[in-house]
Amino acid sequence: MIFRKEIAAETADAYGTLAAYFQDVRSFFEVLSVRFNLPEYGVRLRPVAGNELFSNANSYLLSDDSSYPYYLWLPSWLGRFYIDADRIADGLRADDVSTAHARHIAFVWPWLGFNDAYVKDAEEPECWFGVADPRPQDPHETVRATAQSLFNHFRLEHTLDGAHEGWLTGHFTPDPAVGCNLTGRWHLRRVPLSALTSYYEVEKNLIRPLGEKFSALGAAPAEAEQPPLPELNGRQRHPDPVPATVRS
Repeated sequence: MIFRKEIAAETADAYGTLAAYFQDVRSFFEVLSVRFNLPEYGVRLRPVAGNELFSNANSYLLSDDSSYPYYLWLPSWLGRFYIDADRIADGLRADDVSTAHARHIAFVWPWLGFNDAYVKDAEEPECWFGVADPRPQDPHETVRATAQSLFNHFRLEHTLDGAHEGWLTGHFTPDPAVGCNLTGRWHLRRVPLSALTSYYEVEKNLIRPLGEKFSALGAAPAEAEQPPLPELNGRQRHPDPVPATVRS
């Protein structure tokens, strides 16, 4: 068997639908760029990595050395990261700012809602967004490098601490074995893409809450953003997670 007849018969229509989805993703991020550039909710956000979207699939190799037992030819996750525009010095790009100076990194990740090794399939496609207070071990690490680490190593089901005022909250755990060097905290919301189909819904369900959350965290003293977890038998204790389906 080379090509399955039923798959070949449906491929053109399926490709057209997926192509339209990626066109919507592009329009979505273009809207965010315009709105985030206005300080309506207390902060102007500038994208990291320019026009590049982070992706969990960006190659078309017949085989590779991936640890996954399947090949990803089409991205199920896309993402973009943002920092406070006021923390970018004149003549510098957002990518050149150190994570320590930026303090917070906002993120927006559309997800197809299925086929993730670390997350139970959702009922429909979703968008995950939030604000991270990442603290890499290298004090000079740039936000570009930290953003890639966030995208690669966000294991929320294992690092979820609870929920507060409509936000899932958790921590980062460094793991040199997989290349993660982050400590710090994160705040996350999940919204179905079906709730982001108009300018009003995008403003209400994503732009406003993200802008307000970023502003609130930025106004808080740095010491208050990451309260120490209690100690248990000489080791840092991770609180039991609340029931929730969250991303890797």
